[in-house]
Parts: sequence; C-alpha cells; structure tokens
Amino acid sequence: MTRPILIVLHRLAHGGVTQAVLDQARMFERAGRMVTIATFDDDPAFRSSVASLRESGRLPRGVEVLNVYEDTRQAAGGRSGTRSAAGIRERATAAGRTLSRRVRRQISSVSNDDLTEMGEDKHGPYRRRFTAAGEYYAFDRLDTSGCVAYTNFFENRFLIRRDDMEDGFAARRTWFTAAGAANRVEFMTPEGLCFAQRWTDPEDGHGLGVYVVQPGTRTMRRFSGLPAWHAAWLQSVVDRSDTPPYVIAETASAITKMLKLRRDSAVRLGMMHNSHLASPFAVDSPLRPDYEDPFAKLDQVDAYVLLSERQRRDMTERLGHAETFTVVPNALVIPPEPAERRDPRLVSIISRLAPQKALHEAVHAFAGVVEQVPEARLEIYGRGSERSALESLVSELGIQGNVEFMGRTDDPNGVMARSICTLSTSDWEALPLSIAESLAVATPVVAYDCLYGPSTLIRDGESGVIVPRGEREGLADAVVDLLRAPEKAARMGAAGREDISQRLSFDAVLRDWDRAFAHAEARSGLPGSSH
Repeated sequence: MTRPILIVLHRLAHGGVTQAVLDQARMFERAGRMVTIATFDDDPAFRSSVASLRESGRLPRGVEVLNVYEDTRQAAGGRSGTRSAAGIRERATAAGRTLSRRVRRQISSVSNDDLTEMGEDKHGPYRRRFTAAGEYYAFDRLDTSGCVAYTNFFENRFLIRRDDMEDGFAARRTWFTAAGAANRVEFMTPEGLCFAQRWTDPEDGHGLGVYVVQPGTRTMRRFSGLPAWHAAWLQSVVDRSDTPPYVIAETASAITKMLKLRRDSAVRLGMMHNSHLASPFAVDSPLRPDYEDPFAKLDQVDAYVLLSERQRRDMTERLGHAETFTVVPNALVIPPEPAERRDPRLVSIISRLAPQKALHEAVHAFAGVVEQVPEARLEIYGRGSERSALESLVSELGIQGNVEFMGRTDDPNGVMARSICTLSTSDWEALPLSIAESLAVATPVVAYDCLYGPSTLIRDGESGVIVPRGEREGLADAVVDLLRAPEKAARMGAAGREDISQRLSFDAVLRDWDRAFAHAEARSGLPGSSH
C-alpha cells in the first residue's frame, strides 16, 4: 500500500505558504497520492484564506487541509452539554470579570446610543465608537466589505481586549494588562465557548501553559505550551491513517513538532525551503539561530530534504550527517510557449520588496544601465516594506523616468515574457521561484551569485548571467549586453526554458521525491510499502 503524504506547515493563510509548497501538493495529488496539509495557523480568517486559495487554483481541491484550531473548535462545538453563549457569559461574570456590560457583550453592530467616527488610515477603513456620554470604548478595523475584522476594547483609553472576528463571531480574543501587554489569548467557538486558551507572562511573552477542552467530556487538559499541544494534535492526525504516512515538515517549528511523533507512527522528513545561514549569508556565516533545535536533532530525522546539491554539500560539511541529507528541487508548473511580444527596452523584477531581496542593488545597477542605454526601462512588481526607500533611491539617482513601481501583478508570466531579461539581486535564496518562472517563459535572468538558488537554476552564459554579489557594474554590463543583442537574449531564454522544463517538471521532481521517500523509509526501520 502506498503511504499517504502529510505536509506540515506552520502557516497557510495570508501568504504564509509559498507557491512552491502548493505546487508540491499539486504534484503529489496529480500522481494519485493521498495528500493532506496540516497547519498550526491561528489566524481567525483561516477558513476564508483556504477558500481563496482553492478558488484561485493555487490549492488543489483534492488536497485536504487540517488546522489545529479549526479541528479543535469543531470538536468542542459538538460537545454534548455545551451551554449557550449567554450562559457562558453569565458564568464568566460570576467568576469575577470586571469588564463593563458594554465591553463584555459581543459587539458586531453599533448601538443606537453610540457616537462614531469613521475614517481610513494606511491599514484601511476603521470606526471608533464612543458612548452617548462621549467615552471612547472601542475601535473597529473594517474590511473592504465593511464588516468588522477585529475590535479593540478600551477602558479609560487603556486597551484591555481585542476580538478578532470571523463569520460574525469573535474567533480569537486577546486580553491585555493595564501596561498594554498581552497575558491571555482565548480561542472561541461560534457559541461563545473558549475551547483553548494560552496564558503568557506579560513581562517577557513566554508561555505559561495552554488549556484545551477535551471533546466529549467536561474536562480541560493542560499543555506546557503551544508546541506541546500542537505536537499532540499532530500525533492524533497521524494516528487517523491506517498506514504510517510520510510526514514532510517545513520550517524549524514544524520540524521540531514533527519529531515528537511516536517513532513507529510515521516516516519523518524535514525540508528546508530557505538558507541555513544567517547574515552576511556567506559559506562561513553563522547558522540561523531559529534552526538550532532541528540541526541538533538531525539523527532523529529519517531524511532532510534540501533544494540544491551545493547547499547539501555545505550543510554536510558544517553539520555532518551526510546520510541524512538528500536533494529534491521545487517542482514548477511549466507554462505554454509564451505568446507575448518582447519589449526590446524592458527589464523586469517580480519580488517581495523586502530587505532579503536587496533591490537597492538592482536600482543602483540600473542607473548604470541607463547611462549606456538611456531608453531602458525597469518595471518592479511586488509589495513590501522597502518600497518607500526604493522610491527615494530612484529619485536620488535621477532615474524616475526609467524605473516604475507597478505593485502586485496577477500575470507574472506575462510580465516576464515581455521582458528582455529579469533581475535578481538577493542576499540569499534557496531555489527562487521567480528565477525558475522567468526561465520557464524563455526569459534569461541576470543575477547576483548569492547562496544558493541562482547558480542552481541558471546556466551561466547559456540561460542567463551570474555576477558576483555586490558587483553593480558587472550586473549593469550584463543587462546592457542583452538589451543591445536581443537575439542573444532570445537564444539564452530558449535554452533556459528547455533546461528548466526538463529539471523541474512534475515528472522529474516526482522521481526525485520517490528516491527521497525510499531513502527515508529505509532509514526509518518501518515496514516497507510500494511507491
């Protein structure tokens, strides 16, 4: 019997999952594997986020998604003897809560006695609420449809509680001390039952315990913290399978929780979709501190999957455990042959505008491009915290007429297919999707040689150009060369598309995964299964 596949993620909602992970799930599903995604995401809008991913086609409908909070909420909501929301609130009051009557009750609409102030800030529309006597007591963050996304409650202008809303009820409730520090987070059912609560030390934010309602009983169970609860839930998910599954955990926290699974209940694989290095992201840089625990427990992992041979070599040299590491690249949906006409003066970047991407390097280099090709244009697509600083740099360099910030695009393939080349100047990467996608639409890439992605994906001089990190002049010269020789750019693009289509197709990557599964299974000691 083929083992089912369980992909464990810390976060799925609101951009927490990469397209590479979703493509991986789609690849397994298309191959007829039973695939489930398990997440520890506490976002109240989790369900709507999953629905959006499915509607967009990014998340295959045949892939089941489980979530520790949704799973526990549903089980608690069906508990026999659950009292009404009104009864629960009465008991809470009797237990000594001192909130005013107005603050205690669930508020989803404005009282006729309220005074309100409506407005919009950089985060979107909002509503402030005041009592008839003018006392400020609540702040509503509204979504684009005018519904309440969350409500902050105040007493004497001190924040005392935040209710995060979902489907018209407070799905998550956070309580604050007079000093403004959170000391308790409650997770609620639509009926008003607090099915899980996490207590924290307001001084340092460290957890003081998690209490969870046990389905079908009138008892609470205490866990030492979120990791212990999440690991126990993950074990319950694994135990639902008739056959011990392959469990693939991505992110440090997910790997740590996976390793708490009973040894005989799963074949356990860690996966790293990013670099293992901290700043300055050189081969001899310090290891990332957030991966300290997984790196210390490599002997407990049946296989640790990396995206490139170069990274496998470096990690083995630093950490040993050569028998643990294996290489499987990200799969890519190969698009049809591009139909767009090339713009002979267009260069593009599609990226998060984040510090990691070091886009100031691309802007500086493009100033050098403009000196040699004054009509050259750079379009930068994406959102992020660095936009304002990058816009200021463009103005400072006097290239406002050549560089344009385009915001988010729903057609990244079309953008790249219209370009002579794309740019990548990141400080670090693992296996960047943007480079693979550019090559897949036959557009060459000019990139800094950061660890690890560019040199894995780009055949230097054949499908693009790799430049040492920080050499802006070399980056500019490579772009100018392609702008002045579009036929060369076309040849490079065609070579890149052929190469990437062979290496990152679903069929090719699935074969790599089958080898990784067989390797992990052999090391696990569990009874074998067919593939």
